[in-house]
Amino acid sequence: MAKQREKVEFRFYAIPESELVLALLGEDWIREYGKDIKYLHFHDLMEIGYCHWGTGQVALGQERLPFSGHSVMIVPPRLPHTTNSAEGTKAYWEWMYIDLEKIVSEVYGYDPVLQRSIIKRLHRTGYLLSGEEHPALSRLVLGIMAEARHKKPYYKDSLRGYLYALVVELLRLSDDEARIAGGRCSDAVLAGALDYVSRYYHQEIKVSSLADACNMSESHFRRVFEEGMNMKPLDYINLIRVQNACELLKKSDKSMEEVGEESGFASISAFNRNFRKILNISPYQWKKSEENYEGKLLHCKISAQKGWE
Repeated sequence: MAKQREKVEFRFYAIPESELVLALLGEDWIREYGKDIKYLHFHDLMEIGYCHWGTGQVALGQERLPFSGHSVMIVPPRLPHTTNSAEGTKAYWEWMYIDLEKIVSEVYGYDPVLQRSIIKRLHRTGYLLSGEEHPALSRLVLGIMAEARHKKPYYKDSLRGYLYALVVELLRLSDDEARIAGGRCSDAVLAGALDYVSRYYHQEIKVSSLADACNMSESHFRRVFEEGMNMKPLDYINLIRVQNACELLKKSDKSMEEVGEESGFASISAFNRNFRKILNISPYQWKKSEENYEGKLLHCKISAQKGWE
């Protein structure tokens, strides 16, 4: 019997247009993590978590790492992960989500090539760090959360400064190539493919091109990708295309044909077929639905959800 793939969620989050971060803060986030949700998930935004207290384990791609009070977790977009409290106990995490590409473009807008290089580096791997061992990063994360929590006058200006400093601190982390090349290599090697899809999803993409972006043979790449992402490369490409289509449907009045074409689908029938397969609803029904991020990715055993509540 073939081994059943582990279930994974793709959780969509949207930062309010008037805000710089989406912050999930407060005592609602004191909970027994992993009690009701046993599987991995990933996001389209960078996730940063801070553990105030509690113990347990974090899954970051292929790694399983212990957390404790004052741990800081950095999760780039599209890296499968989850958090589990020690059995029978609760932990207090707070979370925030940032559009890293937008922040980097604001800081390095003068050099598009440099922007892509920085994004590729910062999307390469995730981290679980001790706040005591990384005090500068810990202070930045807590400062951002404090500004998002209290929203004092000029908080957006303060947030922007914190976020710019955060990018610099993350670049310093990424400079430690020995760390990246150690236990996380199986996740890091996929960064080239994930970056390629994010840039060229609107065009025809061959799996051989993704393999080339990771310096692998196509057969080896397929195996590594399925092990790391719990889905086939084509399923992932279509997932990103449908995600982009959702954004266009939500934010524009483009026709279905235009949305499908701009999202990389060869025909309106291919757009409708893949949209329905992934979200179990037609594009038109999705646009009209108030619960428009829910459904199931049937073939990959992935459920697409709007995020925690």
